[in-house]
Amino acid sequence: MRVVSFFANLACMAAATVGAAAPAVDTPPLDASVYQRAARYFVLNEDALVLNRSVLPHWRSGGPESFTYLKELGEGRAAFVHVDAATGAHRAAFDAKVIATGLGQVLGKVVDAERLPFRDFDELTPDQLRFSVDAVTYTCGRRIAHCSAQPDAPVDPLGVASPDGRWIAYSQDHNLWIRSADGSERFALTKEGARHNAFGGTPEANPLVTEKVLAGLPVPPVVLWSPDSRRLLTQRLDERDVREATLIQSAPTDGSVLPRSYRWRSAMANDPAVPMAELWLFDVAARRGQRVALPPIPTLVTTSIESKEAWWSGDQKHIYLFARSRYYKTMTLHDIDPESGAARTVVTETGNTFVEAGTNGQRPMVYPLRNGEVLWFSERDGRGHLYVYDGASGRLKRRLTQGEWSVRGVLHLDEARGLIYVLGTERESASDPYYRKVYRVRLADGQTTLLSPEEADHAVSSAQESAYFDPPPALAREPAAARGFSPSGRYFIDTYSRADLPPVTVLRRADGHFVAEVERADVSRLMNGGLAIPERFSALAADGKTLLYGHILRPSNFDPRRSYPVIDSVYPGPQARKAYPRFLDIVFGYTADQTLAELGFVVIQMDGRGTPGRSKRFLDESYGKLGLAGHLDDHVAVIRELARRYPYFDLKRVGVYGGSAGGHAALRAMLTYPDFFSVGVAAAGSHDPRTQTPAYAETFMGPDDGRNYSAAANAPLVGALQGKLLLLHGDMDWTVVTSDTIMVVDALIKQHKEFQLLIVPNVGHSPLGVHGSYALHRTWNFLIENLLHEQPPVARDMP
Repeated sequence: MRVVSFFANLACMAAATVGAAAPAVDTPPLDASVYQRAARYFVLNEDALVLNRSVLPHWRSGGPESFTYLKELGEGRAAFVHVDAATGAHRAAFDAKVIATGLGQVLGKVVDAERLPFRDFDELTPDQLRFSVDAVTYTCGRRIAHCSAQPDAPVDPLGVASPDGRWIAYSQDHNLWIRSADGSERFALTKEGARHNAFGGTPEANPLVTEKVLAGLPVPPVVLWSPDSRRLLTQRLDERDVREATLIQSAPTDGSVLPRSYRWRSAMANDPAVPMAELWLFDVAARRGQRVALPPIPTLVTTSIESKEAWWSGDQKHIYLFARSRYYKTMTLHDIDPESGAARTVVTETGNTFVEAGTNGQRPMVYPLRNGEVLWFSERDGRGHLYVYDGASGRLKRRLTQGEWSVRGVLHLDEARGLIYVLGTERESASDPYYRKVYRVRLADGQTTLLSPEEADHAVSSAQESAYFDPPPALAREPAAARGFSPSGRYFIDTYSRADLPPVTVLRRADGHFVAEVERADVSRLMNGGLAIPERFSALAADGKTLLYGHILRPSNFDPRRSYPVIDSVYPGPQARKAYPRFLDIVFGYTADQTLAELGFVVIQMDGRGTPGRSKRFLDESYGKLGLAGHLDDHVAVIRELARRYPYFDLKRVGVYGGSAGGHAALRAMLTYPDFFSVGVAAAGSHDPRTQTPAYAETFMGPDDGRNYSAAANAPLVGALQGKLLLLHGDMDWTVVTSDTIMVVDALIKQHKEFQLLIVPNVGHSPLGVHGSYALHRTWNFLIENLLHEQPPVARDMP
């Protein structure tokens, strides 16, 4: 389920009179049905229009291997299904009417058997199951309608409980404290903590906590408990010399009329000081601690502990910690002795550009093995592959995978059977280079076997896929049991999709043998509205030899005999790409591109050179060159090629639209190709890398050499503006501060350029918002007036 909400309540607009011809004043406005049709593709409507887009399993122990999942039936109805892994046979997980009756008795109200108020459950016995609803745990009979209720123990959101539940770590006066769960003991582990140099502290620019910092709210400490609950690893985070950033809230929401300022520590690119994490180990039972023998680690977003790049070995004799240098040109695996605090380097790697241990946002593909070897991911030869190191000496022993393909993620490591399962791309010569497929790799010799033959993008949930999040308890009461691979490693659940194929979820044996189809996404409600299926295309880059990929989105009432304005919906990365090849990601993408198509445009999504998802060589095309904005010359070349294929592309009416890095690219496109892009919308644009977080700018630009950063800034180029431009920004954007857009405005005014500006009060980094957003509808109006050359529906007709 996706939930997104934004609000906007005030606008500041400047007139626009240049660019493409405006509609005649006597042209009647478009019918309101245009906006109603477009609003259908807001992401908030996806749950109502699509059923069973994915399957979140709960693998069950005891008896034959099996799993349960919640099958969506529509209109808020659902049913729990049990699947036998060996045969794929489906049956009801329990008698829902019995559970509904028993639960209704204890709640004193009628409970619908197809609307049970929980999404996962535990099997206590063959006759009992247990689940939680609103902080109450219910134990219910499966055959006899009877439930008992037990209020859950209060959970301290500011404390971190030990694995055995006995201890809780918390922060007080910038120090780390411990209390017993029963309240009988309480003691300080540290005494020297101070503001901006706290034990257990987290960077104030960490996007997971910044909003709380701005509101003056406390956050839990950063700690990593040992499995036996005796020790913990933490950090002392030094932000004393880090730059202080400021936001001004001009329209406070508390009813006051005076502006309010908010301050937080947030380094910018090439600042002399960034947060530094000093590691500490504590023996909780002995109430003593020691500093780990490692220099403080520079922290650009989250620390190693926060991003799950620190972990205890199974025997608790080692703490492994993965760390990166500033500018991300070196990555290192450290082995920390929990007894002495001594640390040694296990493996380290340095590159000419940034080095990665996996896909951005995922945990590193780094795995110490029980035999003393270490699996290590590297892109040193231009492709992402796994290598085997000697864990004692740090010596490279051999490559595990190789060739003109790339490992994209680790799904399951089965040391007992000597196997590792990975996602990979481009191994099959005729395959789309962005389609991930599942492979089994033999640890002994790297023999690689394809397990998912369908020509589509395959996804298998794994612990490696997200550095920050596990499914919340309401969705998966045991995250470890909610992975794609079964705990035994004998089966896995694979969901595949492509632009013209809604998600299909299947069950396979670990050797790739197809067992059964689990679910096929029900998109009948979506298709009944007349959706035009997105088209996946390939076309040549501006270099005339590199094949690029993307999508064409058309309105549901598309008529190939008509001429359509073109909108290039851009996002240049380099940390993320635009044209993800999965059906629902295209139709309900975060930039709402299908809504734009429904207004009467043909919308293009594509990934130019210098974007991720292919080889390291392909991505490094953008290193140090953010001013290329993901090779805008590729965008121009591809759109021209598509216009030769499809006569309904109107190259006299080409617009560009994007947010964040896409906002930078949208304005950059209008300034560097003013004769091609006549209309542009730039939302929350990161218009100058010198004002960006080091995690973004420094990673992809390297150090400032006096030319590379300034060359990527948009403000110095605004004299080239010819078309119609709409700039948008939220005044409470702490990711890309509003001054990025205001600097562009200042330059535009000095150049006597005309433009439109919308500053959205009390909104962060997504000023366009989604359903019902004023800013989004102003964007629609702007594009309809200036690119479609029509009068938009009147404001009261907006959905």
